[in-house]
Parts: sequence; C-alpha cells; structure tokens
Amino acid sequence: MSVRVMKIFLYYFCSSVFYNLGALKWWRNCMSAHNFSHLVHNKPSLSAWPSPVVVLGQRVNLLCDSHRQSGMFKLYKELGDPIPQVYENIFWKSILLGPVTSAHGGTYRCYNYNHGCTSELSSHSDPLKIIISGIYRKPFLVVPHTPLVNSGEKLSLECHSEIMFDTFILTSQRKGIIKESFQHFAESHFGWSHANFSIRPVTPDHAGTYECYGSYNHTPYEWSESSDPVDIVITGLYKKPSLAALMGPVVMSEENMTLACISDHQFDMFHLSREGVPHGHGQPAVQSHNGAFQANFFLGPVIQKGNYRCYGFFRNSLHVWSSPSDPLYLSVTDNHKNQNVVIGLSVAMIPVSLIVLLCSCFSAKKTNIDQDPKVRTTLNRQDPEREDVQEVTYLEIEKRNFKQKLTTPISQIPKKCSTDLSVYVEIRK
Repeated sequence: MSVRVMKIFLYYFCSSVFYNLGALKWWRNCMSAHNFSHLVHNKPSLSAWPSPVVVLGQRVNLLCDSHRQSGMFKLYKELGDPIPQVYENIFWKSILLGPVTSAHGGTYRCYNYNHGCTSELSSHSDPLKIIISGIYRKPFLVVPHTPLVNSGEKLSLECHSEIMFDTFILTSQRKGIIKESFQHFAESHFGWSHANFSIRPVTPDHAGTYECYGSYNHTPYEWSESSDPVDIVITGLYKKPSLAALMGPVVMSEENMTLACISDHQFDMFHLSREGVPHGHGQPAVQSHNGAFQANFFLGPVIQKGNYRCYGFFRNSLHVWSSPSDPLYLSVTDNHKNQNVVIGLSVAMIPVSLIVLLCSCFSAKKTNIDQDPKVRTTLNRQDPEREDVQEVTYLEIEKRNFKQKLTTPISQIPKKCSTDLSVYVEIRK
C-alpha cells in the first residue's frame, strides 16, 4: 500500500471517528436524564388570549409556555387544513393569529423546538380548541326565574333561536375570561330551536356572566354570534344587612324616596333589588359615626311599588352577594288622582242633595197642613224649650274631606220651603 493511499485512509477514518464522537455527544446531551425528564414531565402549555372563542375578523394571541430558556416552539393544527401562517414556522413565546376566518377554527398543539435535538423528542402540549364566533345570528338567553340565586339552589337558563341549530353552548366567564362551558343538544319547537341548561347545586364558582351560542354538528368550530350577556349572582354568602325607608314606606307620586341599606359587616358595596331583580346600580358603602356601614339609594320621583331588598358585597367579587335583607314593601299613592275622584263625587252629589232637600220640603209642608192645631199647640206648650237636633246633609268642597253636621232647632225650621237653596247647601272653598 502506497503512502498516498494510507494518508487518504487515515484522513477519512479520523474524520469519521470525530464525526461519530460528535454525534454521540449530541445524542447523549439530548437523551441525558435531565433533558429526558424535562421533556416528559414539563410539557408546554398552550393558551389563548384574550379568549379561545374569537369573533370573526378579530385577532387572538396563542402563547406556548414551556419554562425553558430558549422559548422557541412550533405550532400545528391537528384537524382541518393547515394555516400557512403557522405551518413549518418557528415562533418565540407567542404568535398572533388574525384577522381570523372560519379556517382558523380547530384544535392546536405546540411543542418545544431545540436546534440541538430533534423535534420528535419534545413533549407536545394539551390540545387547545379555537372557536370562531359570529358566523350566524345571535340566539337569546333567558333566565326563567331570577338572576339572583341562593347558594346551594338550582340555576336555570334557556337559550332560544329562530335558526334550527343542532347544538347550543353556554359559557360562563368572570372578568372577561371563560371559566366553564356547557353543551346541550337543541330541541325544535314551533319553528324555533332551544336548549334548557340546569346547574345544581350552585356555588360561588358559578357566579359570573353567561352567554350562549348556536352551532351545527358538521362545523363544531364555527359558532353563532354570542347572545346578550346575563349576570348571575350567587347570594347567601354573608350576613344579611337591613333596609329602611328614610321617609316611611308610603309615598305620594312624584315625591322623592330614599332607602338606606345598613350593615355592621365591612362591605365595600351595597345593591338594591325589586321583586328579585337587581334594581339600578351598586352604591359604595360609607362608614357612619356609629361604626355601621351604609349606602343610600335615591329612587327619585318615579317609584315602582313592590318588595325591595338590599345586599352587601365586595369589589373583588362583584357576583357574590350576602343574604338578602328582610323585604320592605313600598306603596305609592297618587294624590292628584284621589283629588280628581273626590271632586267628581262631590259634583255628582249636588243634584242628589237638591232632590232630597226638595222632597223634604214638600213632605214637611203637607204634614203641617194635615196636623190638628190643638195637638200642635199642646206639643209646643208641654215642651217649650225642647230642641231636637236634625242632621242636614250638605256639600262641602275641600281639598280632601267632606263632612260636617248642621244643628237646627225644630222651632226654627220654616214651615214653608224656601226657594233659596243656600239654606240647605253650603259650598266652602
């Protein structure tokens, strides 16, 4: 073997050894106990901000958190057509998707990317469903009873739509973040589709803002526009306050009314309800000189009668309230209406009174003609000073009450009926 051939052989042999040693070192680094354990037990987490339910045309930020220094990851879509924006691309920490279309809906996963190790060795995140809403018209969310539900009782919600959806989805969110979702098959009734949701027993975790959506089975990642939100409040978590009317429970219409909610518990806020429905807005609590916490509710000149209650709660838990106060029933009296009724009755009594008085006059005249003069004289002689009291009804128009007695001695009653009706009818202003 020539020297030249020997040199070539040694060159390739050494290159191969060094290459294999490098590959072995790379393999050992990737498969070290630390890295392997990290890949298995510290898989990344994939989340969507602000929500995995994205309105058509809006944007969503996907974050892949792996607690690794590199922060490099790849994102892929499990079902459906791949998104060119994410296909075979490498991202750092997060990726902003949008404006989204119906094609962006689907299930996504992410995994760590390391230049030194193959991607197959990285553990993948749990799946994350991205829903595109706003594809169809919104349904209607209804609370059949009251949005104030006592802890431990049942919460009922109904979702209705004129579109024949296959499925309805109910979501619960607090501070703008979806906490729970419930799915129910739709039922059809008179050209409408609907679903009834029942949650029992409720806890403070069920408090929040609820919305519902409609969807079809063949496009599960495409939802309708969200219904109008409904706030569900869980009550009974704290001691009840007391409610009082500062001017009394009976008020005239167009009069102002103020209700005071008082508690010895250090609440931040108080809220008023009427017939089981929240009334107005919450009011901040103010500590009084006696140490109690109080909030005044000004109802104004337009007041609805009914049972009022108040609740206490804290700013960091706006949907978790105390037990309700004892009910306070407010009664409203229409003063102008009462005056109109009284005046109308008074005017109607005028002709009736005139007829009665005229009949009395004619009856008295006939009695005087038929009576024997001797008997009349004897009667007056035996009881000369006796005066019988006769009650004469007349009309008196005042602001409210109409009653007065007129005492007239019999001896002073004229024998002939006077044509002047002012003797019997008196009109006062």
